[in-house]
Order: sequence, then C-alpha cells, then structure tokens
Amino acid sequence: MYNSGPRTLHLYYRDGHDRVEVTDADKSTVLYVCYRTSSKPHQTICRAATRDKPETMVGQVSFHHFKSDIDVHMPLNPGAAMRKTGWTSSACEVTSPAQDGAVWTWKRDGAMTSNLKLVDARGTVLATFDNASWSLKKQGTITVHEWMPPAALLDVMIVTGMGRVEYQRRSQKAHNGALATSAGNRG
Repeated sequence: MYNSGPRTLHLYYRDGHDRVEVTDADKSTVLYVCYRTSSKPHQTICRAATRDKPETMVGQVSFHHFKSDIDVHMPLNPGAAMRKTGWTSSACEVTSPAQDGAVWTWKRDGAMTSNLKLVDARGTVLATFDNASWSLKKQGTITVHEWMPPAALLDVMIVTGMGRVEYQRRSQKAHNGALATSAGNRG
C-alpha cells in the first residue's frame, strides 16, 4: 500500500494531561501535538513544528454532553467526518476526501479491552491503538500498519484516532461517575 511495514507511534502526556505528544518510533521526534481542553473544541491536533515549518493545526475534535456525536474539523481536509455506526455501537466510521471515498472504522479490539483498531471496508487493519492504562506518563501507542501513508491520510488517522480515544476516555469517566453516584445512593 505504501512504503514499508508497520511503524509504532508513542503517545505521551505533557503538562499534566493537558497535552499529548505523538512521537515517532524513536520516542523523541515529536510528529503531532494534541492540546486538550474542557471547552469546545475539546482537542486541537497539530503537526509539530520543524526547523522549516511552524506548528500546523490539522484538526479539531468536539464532543457533546448529551449525545454521542463527535464533531471533526480538519481545515486541510474539509469534509472529514466521524460518526458512530449505531445507537449502541462503540464503532465510529471515518470518511474524508483524502480517503477517495473509502470508509474506515475505529472499533474496539476485543470485548473487554480499551484497545482500538482502524479497519477499512474489507476488514484490513490500517492502524491500532494500544492503551497504556498502567502508565501515568504514556497514553498508549498507535501502530500504523503500512508506513508511510501520505500526510493527509496520516492526519486523518491521528485526528480521528485521538478523537476516538478521548471519546472512550470521557465515556468511561462518565460511566464510572454514574456507578459511584449509584453506589452512594444505596449506602
């Protein structure tokens, strides 16, 4: 599909958990920076600055309190969208002009795990997210299975992947809060 085999990117928390850096396989070259806030947009994802180019915003992700909608805005890839595949489904379909009409889906990689995989319509795994829930400094890894995709496709993978991971984190936090409230009301 592209040039070589898989490449693992590492996601590290910075500034508490307000910022996540996506680093290359060497764990030090920053490729993307994800800024997290409590107000919309909840995430702003930028390609990291290089010697030749300043930091470039490639996407923003917003979540809704009472709906499961995920809003994606990608100024370099207008028309990019992400939506849940069904009312009770945790899977999210991804479409963008960069994909030439292809539909990708972020979905859980197993029933009892917070790991995710990005698959195309044929079921081919394009990328995976492995959660590092045991770590205070690392959010996890994203493995892109055919490296190096064109920049626009990598942007879509990273923006929607970071959005899907954050959606999952927020859903779990809300679920845990509801369980704690329920347990408190019984006691």
